[in-house]
Amino acid sequence: MTGAANKAEEIFRSLDRELWVVTSATQNDRGGLLATWVSQASLNPQKPVILVGLAPNHHTTRLVRESGKLAVHLLDTDQADVAWNFCRDSGKQRDKLANIDLSSHTAYAPILARCHSFLLGRVFACVETGERSYFWADILEAEKFSQSAPLCERQFLQGCDDEQIRTLKADKQGDIALQTKLEEEFRESIPEWLRLH
Repeated sequence: MTGAANKAEEIFRSLDRELWVVTSATQNDRGGLLATWVSQASLNPQKPVILVGLAPNHHTTRLVRESGKLAVHLLDTDQADVAWNFCRDSGKQRDKLANIDLSSHTAYAPILARCHSFLLGRVFACVETGERSYFWADILEAEKFSQSAPLCERQFLQGCDDEQIRTLKADKQGDIALQTKLEEEFRESIPEWLRLH
């Protein structure tokens, strides 16, 4: 890495981002993953919008693309095991929601029955950048169950053992290897309406 890349990584690592469980479902499939790229994307409190950035190769990303629906959940600080469940492997290999208590009140996306809070959204726009699929979603429903701070990245990582850390690093390197070419292709093909001259 270059000096600037090293410094940028150091700055990014100084942040303590919230961990979000993103879930989605189609008629025949469901899934979830752990994400840190979830943000408020609207100024108007009467029309709340979220922006969610997901790796394009993930199982849940495909479900969001196909269904146009997603739910994002913050976790309580004692739910590191739930966070691990959603980041330790791929939903292509197993149903990550199989042993999770779900709320049955919505047909849009799986909602965790126990969490800090959640936002349920319907996607109205998507931009594929090779490295990330960015989804903008109108918030249809929101609930907050806890007044405490949610689980954040630093606390989660401090609770992981060496094997878990190795798994997370290997997954990240695998995503980078897979997405690098896609990101380069996106940059070469940016449409004029999106390109900054």
